[in-house]
Amino acid sequence: MIPDGYFDRFETKKYCGKNPVQRALIRRFVASVHDLFLEASPVLSVLEIGVGEGFLSGYLSEKFPEKRFTGLDLAESDVALCRAKFPRIDARVASAYDLGFLEPGAHDLVMCCEVLEHLREPERALGEMARLRPKRLLLSVPHEPFFRLSNLARGKNVSRFGNDEDHVNHWGVGSFRKLVETRFRVLRTTTSYPWVLALAEPR
Repeated sequence: MIPDGYFDRFETKKYCGKNPVQRALIRRFVASVHDLFLEASPVLSVLEIGVGEGFLSGYLSEKFPEKRFTGLDLAESDVALCRAKFPRIDARVASAYDLGFLEPGAHDLVMCCEVLEHLREPERALGEMARLRPKRLLLSVPHEPFFRLSNLARGKNVSRFGNDEDHVNHWGVGSFRKLVETRFRVLRTTTSYPWVLALAEPR
């Protein structure tokens, strides 16, 4: 289980907030990611698209120090923070829409968690991931409408009916599975309120 001290290492509001309910939900989510990570084994090399400050890859890299982690993010400031916090992660500035500099087959597992809801062209990003030919793919997005309803319940984003300002896509379990299946074969979907996760493999 993630200790409170781990949250305190980060600057992103989502993680450094002190709300005990929010932290409990994030702990459950990370536990679900951890379980799917184990299910994806054997994994030696991991690529996380949208690594941010390194919350997920940092946790996994400390749990599994024998594995190699690469992280990509558009935000230079987040990449710098990731490098400082987790020097074992090869963190680079890059777009989910342009992964041509990466060698196909170089990563056993590609992770892309809490990213696709921000993208205007999620299918294009999935196409780039498919081109990398990983053995497994681990994805997550907010589980709608529960994510927005949760925001409304705590008085957040009320004028936008609970929707985060930068979320441009919204999926339930079925619609998210349908999206992933445009490029991959879905092995399993699961939920960790208020998120939905999928483990997939190339067709």
